[in-house]
Amino acid sequence: MAKASRFLREVFFHEKFFLFTKNIIMDTIYIIMIGLELRKKYKSGSAAEIIRDAILFGEITGEIGQNEFADSLGISRMPVREALITLEYHGLIEKLPNQHVKIADINDRAVKDSFSDMSLLELEVIKNLPAEKLKSLSTLSQIEFHRALYKNTASPLRRTFLRIITETYLMFAVEHSDGRKLDAVFGNLRLSLEDQSMLKAGYAVYSEALAAEMIRIRKDKRRIKHAEP
Repeated sequence: MAKASRFLREVFFHEKFFLFTKNIIMDTIYIIMIGLELRKKYKSGSAAEIIRDAILFGEITGEIGQNEFADSLGISRMPVREALITLEYHGLIEKLPNQHVKIADINDRAVKDSFSDMSLLELEVIKNLPAEKLKSLSTLSQIEFHRALYKNTASPLRRTFLRIITETYLMFAVEHSDGRKLDAVFGNLRLSLEDQSMLKAGYAVYSEALAAEMIRIRKDKRRIKHAEP
């Protein structure tokens, strides 16, 4: 009986050890695969931009070590640490005590709410702009339009929120969109600046278009990933 009990304990231990080892190996392979893809992209952008896109595309999720980020990118750890400071400020990661980071859960609801809140706050900013600044908005590109608005926001808290949405979600949607649909909707929004009775409706259409485009981009990326051999 004692031998049988010892045998069962040994089998149980080896099975647990096997599963534990298997999970570590699978996690390592996943990190290496993501790292190889990020390394290819790193040549054409900063570490913060590359990791930001990987998070918003849904390529990196859960928890990952800060040093693993650097090793997978094939660059020194200092640029990655600096990038993580920016990404934490933008709400895309949360630093953990064990030198790991937790990736923010970016879902469709969060995307829709972020653009909806951005529109409501920007409407308030526009209503309080002097005529000359309001006129200058109609000449700006899409990104510069939103940058001008957050820079003219009186409340520091609201200004920070608008800056984060502009430099993360909005930048991502604009950079990865084919441009035609967003350009058309944004053009209508700028025209509505001349008739502020139409501005609220214009912003509603615009925020919905931004959210829909970002959600589409993310879904298309996942579909391509699943289709790859």
